[in-house]
Amino acid sequence: MNVSDAFKPHKMPPNSLPVRCHVLNPNSASLLENYLVRQIGNCYIDSKELRRRTEETGLSASEVLANKLPDPGAVMSGDFGEILTLFFLSSERPEVTHIIRKWRYKQDRLKPAPHSDVVILHREDTLRPSMTDFVICAEAKQKATRGPFDPITKAIEGFMADNTGRLARTLVWLREKAIDSDSKSKIEYLDRFTQASTVPYRKHYKAVAIVDRALLDAEISRDLDLPEQSEDFEVVVLGVDNLYDMYNSVYKRSRER
Repeated sequence: MNVSDAFKPHKMPPNSLPVRCHVLNPNSASLLENYLVRQIGNCYIDSKELRRRTEETGLSASEVLANKLPDPGAVMSGDFGEILTLFFLSSERPEVTHIIRKWRYKQDRLKPAPHSDVVILHREDTLRPSMTDFVICAEAKQKATRGPFDPITKAIEGFMADNTGRLARTLVWLREKAIDSDSKSKIEYLDRFTQASTVPYRKHYKAVAIVDRALLDAEISRDLDLPEQSEDFEVVVLGVDNLYDMYNSVYKRSRER
């Protein structure tokens, strides 16, 4: 499934913020939920590792997976927003991208994964650096229920942190994690973004807010001073009907598979 195709441009209300806004097509809601149910488990544990652990422990795949997934609550909501952002932004690109499933590296399933929320990489050539190589780095904030929380402002605050050093620290951390558990080729892939090179690569930053459709127009009509947006930074807002129900259903069904 191409996740971005499940969304359509939102008809913006008068005096709305200058953000890129998409809403989930109602006809695609069940398709998106089913797709994410299939993807969620693999975001927390590699499928081969999951099979190995079931064989070694005698536990079911559901039992092993339950030991990785967050419990219902704020962490689950945050993880869902990050994972939806990962697949949405990756699916928008025509290039072949390498998505980072950083939730596999959690030390505590009841806490958010550290460092930058979403990292997507692209190398034109895996043997040599290219000017067309890039990183997409996103801060994702989700708002599924009514309340004072301002997801757009919080996402922008996260972008500021990414832009002033957190992304660089995240890339180094990802390489360290790859050394622990990944192949030589994956480590070398990350080297492009962590080792000194005379060939620069592009950095595309995103501040992403995932908002329940019933709350969307109010959130994109707030009186906010946004940073200047360009090809290298933009604010993206995604509206999803019944967001609370969707993310809880996705995780519940993922556990039961």
